Amino acid sequence: MARQIRHVALVLFAAFALVSAGTIWWQILHADALGTSASNPRPAELARTANRGRILDRNGVVLAQSVPQPDGTRVREYVDPSLGPTIGYVSTRYGLVGIEQEENAYLSGRESGDPLAGALDDLLHRQPRGGDVTLTIDERLQHAAAAALGDRPGAVVALDPRTGAVLAMVSSPGFDASTIDRTGEALLHDPRKPLLNRATQGLYPPGSVYKIVTATAALDTGIVKPTDIYRCSGSGIVIDGFVIGCENAPPGQTQWDFKTAFAYSINATFAQVAATQLGSDLFLEYSHRFGLDRPLPFDLPTAISRTSINGGALGRVLLASSGFGQGQLQVTPLQIALIGATVANGGVEPRPYLVQQVQAADGSVLFSRTPEQVRRVMKPETAATLTDFMKAAVQEFGGIAGMLGQDIAGKTGTAETGVSSAADSWFVGFMPAEHPGIVVAAIVENGGPGSQAAAPVAEAVFKAYRAGQ
Repeated sequence: MARQIRHVALVLFAAFALVSAGTIWWQILHADALGTSASNPRPAELARTANRGRILDRNGVVLAQSVPQPDGTRVREYVDPSLGPTIGYVSTRYGLVGIEQEENAYLSGRESGDPLAGALDDLLHRQPRGGDVTLTIDERLQHAAAAALGDRPGAVVALDPRTGAVLAMVSSPGFDASTIDRTGEALLHDPRKPLLNRATQGLYPPGSVYKIVTATAALDTGIVKPTDIYRCSGSGIVIDGFVIGCENAPPGQTQWDFKTAFAYSINATFAQVAATQLGSDLFLEYSHRFGLDRPLPFDLPTAISRTSINGGALGRVLLASSGFGQGQLQVTPLQIALIGATVANGGVEPRPYLVQQVQAADGSVLFSRTPEQVRRVMKPETAATLTDFMKAAVQEFGGIAGMLGQDIAGKTGTAETGVSSAADSWFVGFMPAEHPGIVVAAIVENGGPGSQAAAPVAEAVFKAYRAGQ
């Protein structure tokens, strides 16, 4: 009998220990993870009565706030629908996403900087007052980018290249976060995928904007000089049976220097540089310097930009097509914006960020961002040469985009998608060219030539930026 009692006691003790361990695990050690999980409806349910903090733009413009209702609940109000994929939403049906999820600890008041007040709130079962989150977004630039892109599928990212601060982030089609409880089911089944933040998670072939990376590797290593001569005539050049035509070549010319090849965006030259001069190791080294094939640290979830499906060495044919931005390359618009920002920042890549500051309800600052420089990607003189190349490129296509006569450095791209629809339209560039304050990356899905669709979108953002200076 004594032995049986001991066995029962041991079983009960073990069960108690497991329950205690689980309680400690979820309520103490992993309380934050549980509270911010998009699949956990409890934070969203609490938000119906909580005095949730505001989300503001860099100038104090209110982007999201909780509005009291006569029945004692609060409705989350979102001012700018173009920020839906970025700010996200709070929903009792669909949980939390975007900044609402990533900064929920502050916005809900669970992290207030005052442990005693938090303990009293828990003890008295009262809702804490949430803190305000200030974003780096400039609502003026955001509006300009969204209006220029319109309802065409695509994305726009604008950065301050000196700091990495995100000034505008548009994903289209988007959604009005204020109506998510009514429209969520339709959004989930919409084939256009409006819930996908294309700016951070959309993956696209980059086309000719990736020639910036190929040119960086060629110039920075000294393998190629701006005055080196390249030739192409007739049906084009052939690399292991892969034919690359001489499209975009200057009229009547069969040879040109490397700077001209960049300005005119001649695929044959960049295929030759990548496959016969750089080789796989150097091409991948510089792609990795720019951040491909690894997670991109950011305030929102991001897709990983890839050099290839398997991530390994590239054969000569794949290397040739990758050299002018095709092959198996897949990149996010945020990644392309960072490539442009690195050139604009003298060859140093800034770390991108969206959250500038968090203020508690009592006005104390709980968090303030200090800009970081990630790594030096290229020599300063290489960045200066590329800026010159990109200014020359704007002189070639800028008339169509409305950029002529302006101090803008940029590169267009027309990326084949592997399907019968029109190519994706790309642009990345910065201004003023010599002392950049803004870099803009834009993609218009199936928009055709970069100079005709994406570049005018960027020009609208540049125009709004100039107006604010």
